[in-house]
Amino acid sequence: MPAPFSTSRSRIELGWLGLALAWAVMVLCTWTGAVLGDEWVHWHQIARFVHHDYRVFDEYLTNIPGYHWLMTALLWLFGGEWVGQARAINSAFGLAALLAFHVARRDLHPSDAQRETALMLFLPVLFPYWFLVYTDTLALAFLLAAALAQVRGRHGWAALALVGSMAVRQNNVFWVGFLALLTLWPLWRDARFRVWTVWRDSIALAWPYGLAVLAFLAYWAWNGSISYSNAQGVNAHPDVKFDVGNPYFLLFIAGCLLPLQAVAGVRRFVAAARRRPWLWLAPVLVFGLYAWLFKVHHPYNTFEGDYFLRNTLLQTVAKQYTRPWFVFGAIATLAACGLACTRFVRSEYRWLLPLSLVFVGASWLIETRYAIVPMALLLLLRVPERDWMERVTLVWWIGIATWFAVGIFDFHFMI
Repeated sequence: MPAPFSTSRSRIELGWLGLALAWAVMVLCTWTGAVLGDEWVHWHQIARFVHHDYRVFDEYLTNIPGYHWLMTALLWLFGGEWVGQARAINSAFGLAALLAFHVARRDLHPSDAQRETALMLFLPVLFPYWFLVYTDTLALAFLLAAALAQVRGRHGWAALALVGSMAVRQNNVFWVGFLALLTLWPLWRDARFRVWTVWRDSIALAWPYGLAVLAFLAYWAWNGSISYSNAQGVNAHPDVKFDVGNPYFLLFIAGCLLPLQAVAGVRRFVAAARRRPWLWLAPVLVFGLYAWLFKVHHPYNTFEGDYFLRNTLLQTVAKQYTRPWFVFGAIATLAACGLACTRFVRSEYRWLLPLSLVFVGASWLIETRYAIVPMALLLLLRVPERDWMERVTLVWWIGIATWFAVGIFDFHFMI
């Protein structure tokens, strides 16, 4: 008799079984309990709808209530009326996101599709939200479905999925432009970037994405602000308010979660800088901008005694010229240099990194969840580093994700 799991296929099956068990355990552990964080507004909005009270929390709800209406319809379908059932449904949205991710990764880089899917499952800044009544999971599922459709050249379906994502989280309109750029880039490259010579072909290829943007603009004109709540749009979530806080926070998160990959990238950066000495100015510029511009001044980031880990960290590093301030800036700077040398499956995917910084930089509130989409797309589009680095990263993420989940669902903190 062969030894257990001695074949490649059996080990793959064992891997899927392990992921399924981790998912099932989390669903069972989160089946009961009081609402957490922003579940307060999302769940109570859904509960209103479930009980046929169709008023909207106009003073609090920043998202279009597409998520809330879909959740209500599913709760009606299954006879549910409490938060544990809503969390289970949200986890099903997460399974859809993982399926779209896996299929897209299998199309792009099949040799590691299962491992990247495992990394996606345990992505620490995302893992707890698979099992919470938050909008991020459904919005991400639509966005990954759009990415899959774009990879397969089905641009009408991609645009439709993007509209669905925007109907859950409006700021995902940004990724319409990203997928449109990925669609047009090969055409423009073949034309040696003389875009005016292929403008008809460009319109024929990308018009569905233009319609998606028009749908967003129509909503914006109708509502008066990107935030569904005009009050929140004025006080806490202005339409666009660029700030360096989120870009440096994203770089810090990436540096902490992908330290081995960042080091590998820094080595490539050093090799490139030896050939082109002007590149040595890049880390000086990145850290210099951090020292000059980084501030923590959004009211939601400055609550005293807050139980959000991000706010505790931010209030600590906001004290300039202290050791935490320097460490935070150094990690962000090294991550910037390393990630700039990330290898991608296709050359046009390099646009992800600078555009991700613009995406998060458009928000004044420094928020951990804003890193979810950039990190998820990075996992989808990159070329992995050495196998041992990726395995160590998966173990690292499982540990952090478990700590986050225990801390959140035991009411110790939020991230």
